Order: sequence, then C-alpha cells, then structure tokens
Amino acid sequence: MGEVRRLRGKEHSALSAAKLAERTTDIGFGISRNVLAELENGRKKSVDVAELLVLAAALGVSPAQLMFPDLPKGEVEVLPGLPQESHDALRWFSGEAGLLKPSPGWSDTENEEPVEMWVREQFDPKNDRVSITREWLQALQTMRRARAQLRIGLTTKESAEHVETMQMAYEDARRRSEVLFHQMTDLDMDTGDDEADA
Repeated sequence: MGEVRRLRGKEHSALSAAKLAERTTDIGFGISRNVLAELENGRKKSVDVAELLVLAAALGVSPAQLMFPDLPKGEVEVLPGLPQESHDALRWFSGEAGLLKPSPGWSDTENEEPVEMWVREQFDPKNDRVSITREWLQALQTMRRARAQLRIGLTTKESAEHVETMQMAYEDARRRSEVLFHQMTDLDMDTGDDEADA
C-alpha cells in the first residue's frame, strides 16, 4: 500500500510509522509498525477490512482512497484479470454503478471482424440495498428542501405559482420516499421503527 507511505510522507503529514501505529491503537485496532512497514514495502500483499478502515481513519481519508489511490484515471485490477480505471472501480465499490466488463459477440458490421465492447453491468435489483438507500436519501433531501422553500415562500408571501410549485415538489418527493421506503421493507432492510422515521 504505497498510498499509506505517500499519505504519511513529508509532503502530507510527515507522520512517522510509530505515530500512525499509535493512532490505530487509539482508534481501537492497533496495527504495529512492523505490519505498516510490510504494507508499505509490499511484503504484506493484502489487508483485511478492519485494517483498511482503521488505516483510513488514522490517516484521515476515505477507505476507498487506500484501495484506489490512482484516482481518477489510474488502472486497478478490480477483480482477477479485470482492469478498470480507478474512478470506475470507485463507482462500483460505492454502489453507484456496475462494473465495466467485456461483452463477447460484437463484430464490425462491414467486415464481420470481432470488436471488443465493454458493457456496464447492472446491480441485481432484488439484492441491491445501496442504490435504493441512495435514492431514498435523495428523495428525503429533496422533500426537506422543498418544505423549507415552501415555508419561506409562505412567510414572505411569494406568488401562488411559486408556493404551488414548492407544494408539488414536496409531494412528489414525499411519494417517492414512501415508495422507496416500502421497497426497502420488502427487502428486509432496517428502516427504523416505522415510516414516520423517514
């Protein structure tokens, strides 16, 4: 993990390995100086999830930055034999978009020569909890924003058209959040005690 070495280097925080190890201990999952040295020089080839999360917290960065340090365009082998640009790997890891994978069977229409086409996979809608959570949070944010603008419009006696537009925006976002809330409960997601929490 050259990114750990880079982040604690002189240009960044000038953080010694001992100080970084101490920070990980303070977080509650100590990573020794020896393990840090093995990570930085490549002798330790992998990190477990706990180490990744603690290192990111100790360094003050996102765990994704440690996984994909060559953002945005650097190449990373996201799965064995499957290279991706770091920004695409990040989008997949964060649940924003599926992986790009080669799709066989494409050919040039003029000469019938095979053509390499890459296609973005879709997440399984029956199992994708990240996308639905993201959509739900966006709907809640839109609903709150519209409600605040509606209150301001009523207080400042905005035009009837403006107030009506804010009411419609609020109602649309509220309906969308309710639909998503029910989809989340259908997926057995932890949505809180009741719909009022939404």
